Amino acid sequence: MNPRFDRFNPLTLVVAALLLTAAAYLGPAPAAPAAALALALVGAWWGGVGARGSALAAGVALPTFALLALTNGVLAAAHPDASFGALHYDTAGVRDALAVALRLGAAITALGAVVAGVAPRRLTRALAARGLPGWAAYLIVASLEAAPEAKARAQEVLDAQRCRGLATGGGLGRLRALAPLAGPLVASLVAETDERALALDARAFRAGRRRTALTPVRDPAIERAARFAMYAAIAALFVWRFAA
Repeated sequence: MNPRFDRFNPLTLVVAALLLTAAAYLGPAPAAPAAALALALVGAWWGGVGARGSALAAGVALPTFALLALTNGVLAAAHPDASFGALHYDTAGVRDALAVALRLGAAITALGAVVAGVAPRRLTRALAARGLPGWAAYLIVASLEAAPEAKARAQEVLDAQRCRGLATGGGLGRLRALAPLAGPLVASLVAETDERALALDARAFRAGRRRTALTPVRDPAIERAARFAMYAAIAALFVWRFAA
């Protein structure tokens, strides 16, 4: 899916995203969340999914900060020395809102970049190579591909209904178009589920057997060492945060 991300084992990218998320939530705020967000954005732009990652981060972090800053930073008639109806500006509340928004933005950017930049089937092959059962690998790839496939199928149904003269304009037109679209979409998704079950049965799929990938994912020793170091860093963050 992504030439630059495909240079690495998908598990390395997943662990890196988990490390940035752990650093954002366990490190001192707001420095650690801001640094994690910056690194996540740099990685997303380097991998070619920066626009999507930035949009996800902004779409969640900015409204969260605005809501929490308004709730915690500006209190109407809450200060003991304030007159009725006066506004008291609480800088500590704004800092807390900033920390929460940065943490959310870092986590969403890091994990969203992995989801957008790593092919689901490549990720499941890497997990299967590390001992993931076949049924779990199928559940993961089916879950990750469910939304894009449903969106594509909905567009196909919409185009077919438009060719038959269905009006899908704005306002009430869209609401009236939901009923003719919902039936064929649900029926097609159910039929596709049955087809997948038949395909798995034809390929002698057994939940307890280990899969043999035709195109194995490379996992060099340097990446295994890097993952071990990142796991150690995550454990160290937990120990520092809860044992200090």
